[in-house]
Amino acid sequence: LRDDDVAAGRLAARSQDSAHGCTACRRQRRRVCDGRRGRGGARRRSGRIAVVGRSRLPYNGADRTPAGVGDGFAAHEGHIVTKRAALLVEDNSSHVELISDELLPVLEGWQLDVVSTVAEARRRITSQPYDLFVLDFRLPDGDGIQLLREIRAAGMTTPTLFVTTAASAKLAVEAMKLGADDYVVKEEGYLSVLPYLVREVLERHRLAAERRVLEERLQRAERAATLGYLASGLAHHINNPLATIRTFLQLLPSRRDDEEFCTKYLDLTLAESERIRDLVKDIMRAATVPAEGREVQHFSEILERAEDGIETDLRAKQIIYRKDLPAPTPAVRVHGEAATCLFLSLLQNAVRFSPEGGTIEVHAHVDDESGRLVAVVRDEGPGIPPENREKIFEPFFTTAVDGLGMGLFVASRIADLQNINLSVEAAQPHGAIFRVELPLAASA
Repeated sequence: LRDDDVAAGRLAARSQDSAHGCTACRRQRRRVCDGRRGRGGARRRSGRIAVVGRSRLPYNGADRTPAGVGDGFAAHEGHIVTKRAALLVEDNSSHVELISDELLPVLEGWQLDVVSTVAEARRRITSQPYDLFVLDFRLPDGDGIQLLREIRAAGMTTPTLFVTTAASAKLAVEAMKLGADDYVVKEEGYLSVLPYLVREVLERHRLAAERRVLEERLQRAERAATLGYLASGLAHHINNPLATIRTFLQLLPSRRDDEEFCTKYLDLTLAESERIRDLVKDIMRAATVPAEGREVQHFSEILERAEDGIETDLRAKQIIYRKDLPAPTPAVRVHGEAATCLFLSLLQNAVRFSPEGGTIEVHAHVDDESGRLVAVVRDEGPGIPPENREKIFEPFFTTAVDGLGMGLFVASRIADLQNINLSVEAAQPHGAIFRVELPLAASA
């Protein structure tokens, strides 16, 4: 290290000596300050560096304790070096010296490790966590691009700054595509820019981390509110059928010989138990919706599977079912089972509210501008009043006498998690239109 650095270290040691008068610490500091020059007075340009104010102390090893500092030194408050660490990967000793001088003021209190090869960088990265990477491109045994690719492939989102020569600026752009946060070209004046880029990159990551924390808190609050709402609805929709079943069981011992009573209440009990089963099934469907799907599915196959679930109901109400799909039917990128469940919920809702002999229509077309397949489900039911259009996707909301109010809630939850846009509007002169926009496989 430079003589002025050594002098600054001695001055700091004397100042702290007078602060608490610890003889052991005074001796340790003096040994550290007097021994920081390398063999023949040469500066240390690689290895591990601790940053303490403006002075740099070589490290012993993984314990991050400055060389020559014993347990007595670390026991004093304010002498423990912080755990944040940065890794500089640079094989040019001149650039190491210049870059380190610019990084130290920005990373005050950090540990700065310097390596000159890809192999050594891999070893360091696997042996301890880092809070910042500063990577060069050309290295003796590889390049920074490959190292960055390995870092991101390992799932590390550590802030990364890429340093390159003017001739390899295109490679720096490639590094940005691989996940580098920024880059600086080694040309005149780059050292004055470097500290600002480091601050900006670290600040961006800090803000992103804070945003993730706030989003997680919001999601937890929303889940808690939804859980309370679901619990209230479940209590109502389960207690009513249970009351019927309980009444039948209480009266059965005294009226077991009453055939009419037994037949009537047995059928009612079975119907109420199936109602509870259907409710639990809907709750499970809503709770187990997978995250955004990456499967390639043909829309016609999704719709055919959903149609199988309403075939009996269509015949029972003599409803006319029509569909108009583009030929060939485009492929979409969604979770197949989840998308089928969504359309089954919409078709069941259409059947429930359609009059006997009514018509249900499904139309689909490709929207080139948005890169989505737009499917429309239309029925001839009573329609949805404007004041209810925001409520129909809430759990347990229904205007049907025998409905549970879970079908459209399940559909909306699937849409939210599968990158599907779902909306509703009034049909003319009556009925409802549900619009579903699915991502095309070709544009996903």
